[in-house]
Amino acid sequence: MAEFITGPRVYSCCNCRSHVSLHDDIISKAFQGRHGRAFLFSHAMNIVVGPKEDRHLMTGLHTVADIYCADCHEVLGWKYERAYEASQKYKEGKFIFEKLKIVKENW
Repeated sequence: MAEFITGPRVYSCCNCRSHVSLHDDIISKAFQGRHGRAFLFSHAMNIVVGPKEDRHLMTGLHTVADIYCADCHEVLGWKYERAYEASQKYKEGKFIFEKLKIVKENW
């Protein structure tokens, strides 16, 4: 069963409206996803993490895992598992949500 947050400024899955993160957990809005703009979050909820794979992204080689909505299985973005360059280590354990895949709730 999905975890729902009461209170302001929640982001939800664009497909089923399951809560996936809080606005307060945004680290940066200056990221690029597969389908346009993306946000880097420190925490996520109600997601499933897929298998790890190495990907060459704009900032170099990273080990990432796609993240899916736990309720409807929509791909929402990815989780950074490992960054190979020292300047990118801050991303490890963080989550990318694509802007097109999430909606604002209680704003």
